[in-house]
Amino acid sequence: MKLNIDLNSLTEEQRLMIDRLGIEAFTALVKYYGGQTVYIPKADAFIRLERDERIRNEFNGYNYKFLCAKYNLSERTIRAITSERNTALKNIEGQLTWEDIEVKK
Repeated sequence: MKLNIDLNSLTEEQRLMIDRLGIEAFTALVKYYGGQTVYIPKADAFIRLERDERIRNEFNGYNYKFLCAKYNLSERTIRAITSERNTALKNIEGQLTWEDIEVKK
């Protein structure tokens, strides 16, 4: 189904979308999402995902302060980002934990 779009009948926002996306992409969006509310995340969300992945990759289990300084984040934030990775590092096969050590009295 081909849509005949009269640019004069569009809102300013719709014309801006056509300018940025092109008429073909705009038409595809109209066909697929027409009448629906669509959430488009901010670019910051993708930048944050990439940053968090770099932090997880650089984390060695002990370098919180270094990562805080490098990424200008609080230790609380670094700990939240690395919490899953920290658990994985602590559960290395064959590694002793405090629970494994029997205290002799």
